[in-house]
Amino acid sequence: MMGRRPPREDKRNRIKFGDILKINFKVLGFVFRFCPIYIIITFIYIAVSTFEALVEVDIIKDAIEIVTTGNDLDLLFKSLIIHMIIILVCYILIAFYERYVRIKYMQIYRKKIQEYLYHKVKMVDMESYDDPDFFDKFTRGLNDAAMRGIRVFETFSNFTASIATAIALGTYVVIGDPWLIVIIATSAIINLLVVNRSNKIWHGVWHDAHKDRRYYWYVNRIFYGQAYAAEIKTTPIRKLLINKYKEKCDNIEKIYDKANKEVILPHTIGTLSGYLIEQAGSYLYLGYRLFIEAISISQFTTMANATFKFSKNFLRAINVYTELRDSSMYNQDFVWILDYKPKVERKDGIKVEEFHELDIKNISFSYPKNDYNSIDNLSMTIKKGDKIAIVGDNGGGKTTLTKLLLRFYEPKTGQILYNGIDIGEYDGKSLRDNYSIIFQDFQIYAVSIAENVLLRRCTSEDDVKVVWDSLEKVGLSDYVRTLDKGIYTQVTKEFDKNGVSFSGGERQRLAIARVFASNADIYILDEPTAALDPLAEERINKLIIKNATNKTIIIIAHRLSTVVDMDKIYLIRDGSIKESGSHEELLKLNGIYNEMFTTQKKLYQKEE
Repeated sequence: MMGRRPPREDKRNRIKFGDILKINFKVLGFVFRFCPIYIIITFIYIAVSTFEALVEVDIIKDAIEIVTTGNDLDLLFKSLIIHMIIILVCYILIAFYERYVRIKYMQIYRKKIQEYLYHKVKMVDMESYDDPDFFDKFTRGLNDAAMRGIRVFETFSNFTASIATAIALGTYVVIGDPWLIVIIATSAIINLLVVNRSNKIWHGVWHDAHKDRRYYWYVNRIFYGQAYAAEIKTTPIRKLLINKYKEKCDNIEKIYDKANKEVILPHTIGTLSGYLIEQAGSYLYLGYRLFIEAISISQFTTMANATFKFSKNFLRAINVYTELRDSSMYNQDFVWILDYKPKVERKDGIKVEEFHELDIKNISFSYPKNDYNSIDNLSMTIKKGDKIAIVGDNGGGKTTLTKLLLRFYEPKTGQILYNGIDIGEYDGKSLRDNYSIIFQDFQIYAVSIAENVLLRRCTSEDDVKVVWDSLEKVGLSDYVRTLDKGIYTQVTKEFDKNGVSFSGGERQRLAIARVFASNADIYILDEPTAALDPLAEERINKLIIKNATNKTIIIIAHRLSTVVDMDKIYLIRDGSIKESGSHEELLKLNGIYNEMFTTQKKLYQKEE
């Protein structure tokens, strides 16, 4: 007895016919947009395929009629040669389409849709990534997204080809004996119901196993990634992750086992209906007609051949509804991504002009599902050329403030004004292009050293000079000059065995070089020198200040000794400013800053 699926899955699989068409045509539109020539060539392929199917039926009919009517051998050979030449030409054209054209345009579509998705993903609001339900739906939508449009198009093109061939062959079959259509239709309807049931089950499997599968990919990424290699080798985390991996695999296996049990009966029914009704039924009926001399041997052979070719194409045509329904179940999340409307990100805002003033007015903010404010009624004003530091305890709201300045999130209350205009009015890219940011968890990419510094292609002599100057300022130029390819050396050995693997401190220097290579008005450094020793960190900070006299600098720091030269220091605790002023002014307050500075100073003296 077949198991019943939970109500949630039934509801999930219930898609209206109008929605099926809407979802698939939405996806199909991208194929028309990116590969219009492919559409035209496909219609030519359909016409050739239909013609070839008719010729294959006709060659058997002509050959048997020539032999049974006593015509000479020359006529038989002539008929066979003509038919075979036509079939050969059709085969060549079909093979050219299937082996070259289809593959070529699959790659073209994959490249263009992936590029489109990269731009689309860039517009996803940062707060969305904090929601695991969003992330599940998001990753499901992107899973194999590059080929979804092509698959929908092939479903429609196969439907068109099958309908054209079925109509051509069906006409032949109906003229010969309309009862054969009844036999084939009965088998096809049973098969349609079976396939529809099976597809519902397998979509449920895909949906239910996705979260476990995502964790499975996560464990793979950890074990295969260089960044985790040291801890995998030296800590018990290896065993823990392997056990987690096994648990997820067991969960996936249970889901698949349950599904396999549910599809056994419908698959058996489908197989039996195809054999007993379609093949056995057609042969028995035609054999009976031949026995009572209602048809000739040539008609028996031709009708059998035409019937089975018609059945194959007719079945494929009526299964299109099931394929489209199945496709729409998988494509719902993909279309959701295509239709995604960000709340924060925008492209239609005004462009940022030269920076003059940043005015933060009484802003408060809390992360989704948090019942406390990470930023609480905070205000400050930053003018062009200011060199400020934001310091405080871990978790005090320092990094959150930078995310609000960059408009990754919107404040719950208050305003952030850039040149007197709310930052929500600006184009997001234009706003962020005016910042050069080094995050605490900055990334180093598997591209050249020059591209890691510029974060774009190195295309001119001026770019080369900027890269070398930037590396010089962070103390990496001497080392890079020892490399055979210099600034064109690939970073990491993941894709190039001759690539360079930087140490933690070198990676931070490389990231900081990006600041010196930037033309942005505002520099934000979110503890990027944490892996450097205090003296090196202080030297880098002083170097940044020295080489950025006309720039506005915001440094977020944990070690207070590295920011003593800043114009103004803001101490943030529990999301609000507790103290502010120059280093000397804050020491004189004899408050939190004084206590933190004195404590850190004693710790560093002990270390020395």
